[in-house]
Amino acid sequence: MLHSQSPQTPDEASVLRQNAEFYDAFAAMDLDRMTRCWFGADSDTCVHPGWEFLVGWPEIHESWRAIFSGLSFVRFHAEIVSVRVVGDAARVCCVENMMMITHGVTAHSQVAATNLFERQDGEWRMVMHHGSPMAHSVSAEGAGPMN
Repeated sequence: MLHSQSPQTPDEASVLRQNAEFYDAFAAMDLDRMTRCWFGADSDTCVHPGWEFLVGWPEIHESWRAIFSGLSFVRFHAEIVSVRVVGDAARVCCVENMMMITHGVTAHSQVAATNLFERQDGEWRMVMHHGSPMAHSVSAEGAGPMN
């Protein structure tokens, strides 16, 4: 069961706004907006579900370009599980509920994501995104996901 956490501090609220901007940029398939979400350093890291570990902004930027070029539609609902701010670093754990259309095929998925942010010149920027597909419980009869 997911437990959403309401922001308790102004910093947590700011981090959650930046996290929402990341998902809005993804849903809009807007590479410029996505670029503005990230710190943009050689130390940035990203793991898309099923992809290799990406290190450095040039590799991550290229991954988003490739993802956006293959999608014709994507919609998100990110359920916030937790947000934590310590100094100039922050972590958001969430469940990405996605519906995507790629090459005419519609897919629904849930991804467990961890997003790390650093404060840069007073603004929160992503330094790591890690997404992993979520396993679903299946009934004994194999009837499908259980809710």
